[in-house]
Amino acid sequence: MQKAWILRYGELGLKSRVVRRQFQRALSNNMESLAVNAEISLVQDRIKSMEVVTSGGEKDAVDDLLSHVLGVVAVDPANVIAETISPGVVAKAILDADPRFGEKRTFGVRTKRVGPKGDYKSQQYSSEIGSAMCNLDGSLSVNLTKPDIWVRLVLEPERVWLLGDRIVSAGGLPPGVQGDVLCRVVDEKSMLSAFLIMRRGSRLVPVEGCDEDLLSILKKWDPFLGRRSIVKSPSGEKRWRHPWGVVGLSSEEGEKLVKRRETDVKTVPLSTLEPLCGWIDSEIEDLSKHIREPSLHPCIPNLEAWVS
Repeated sequence: MQKAWILRYGELGLKSRVVRRQFQRALSNNMESLAVNAEISLVQDRIKSMEVVTSGGEKDAVDDLLSHVLGVVAVDPANVIAETISPGVVAKAILDADPRFGEKRTFGVRTKRVGPKGDYKSQQYSSEIGSAMCNLDGSLSVNLTKPDIWVRLVLEPERVWLLGDRIVSAGGLPPGVQGDVLCRVVDEKSMLSAFLIMRRGSRLVPVEGCDEDLLSILKKWDPFLGRRSIVKSPSGEKRWRHPWGVVGLSSEEGEKLVKRRETDVKTVPLSTLEPLCGWIDSEIEDLSKHIREPSLHPCIPNLEAWVS
């Protein structure tokens, strides 16, 4: 049975149309290659304005794969709950799928309408569904502040999707859209530092002396890790892009590994990157868990400490 997952973009939506298209193409290529490496079938599609992937693979495996796609802030598992938009039919289908049917509980309904407006506005449809559910299950009561259950729906003109529990992803930008960075990954902290640079859209280019086991963890996030970027000169000539920074090694070591062209009019010194600066031990521990099992361990920094 084919299942669907709706991808939620964050920072990508702030880019201009041209840049956003380029970044989304990079994200799509990364996701496709990650699926091939994991031997999971994945088909990219759309529900009107929403980016969607479908797969016949095992749900947990697909959840884990999509949690590794940098540039995606959240993933909503979805399935068609009814091939009609009739509130009564949809409400019954929702309750039929609820294992707590008959128990005393509170709920709220949120609807996102896609496509033409049709007979319902989003808020109106949520109200109709809520009323129908209360009529079918007397143990339900409405609570729109902090309910026991949020019923989240996507309303198309002729069918309705029910969204499952949201999976929080890493966010950031797709690797490869913000240039290349040399890295030396030899221990846990250098791996975490390299990941944070990757998460900002840079492609990591490992240098000699890296720990292959630690690199294999990073490759689950970027299938093209180590592949240098190609850029076009003003004349249209393709050439390797110079890395712009180093992580896990000094800028002096990095400069010895960079071959600068004699034709370059100006060169910019390599930047030494220390992305873990300011991180507390508990945040570093959370990041370590997140890198290995992102679908189970979301990476949430201590916001109070950062703001203060």
